[in-house]
Amino acid sequence: MSIIYKLIACHMLGDYVLQTDFLASTKGDNWWHLLAHCMTYTVPFALAFGIDSRITALFASHLIVDAQKARWNMIGYVQDQLLHIVTLALLYGWGAVA
Repeated sequence: MSIIYKLIACHMLGDYVLQTDFLASTKGDNWWHLLAHCMTYTVPFALAFGIDSRITALFASHLIVDAQKARWNMIGYVQDQLLHIVTLALLYGWGAVA
């Protein structure tokens, strides 16, 4: 499977499938719920690519981006998704990981 498809599949699993409605509706008001979402977001990446420093960076970047969207309303949905995709490209490189 191409790296791009793998990254997008992991992103979709982590950001949509594994995020419960409860976490989605409360992560903007509760830091623990935002942290729980960011932890579950990284699970597909850890399974697909292993645990290394990129997981920590991915967790931290997801926390920052989602806080800007859900907690502080600084960015919208499109910006949120673009920032996540750019982060994945920077951390995992579209062709650097086999």
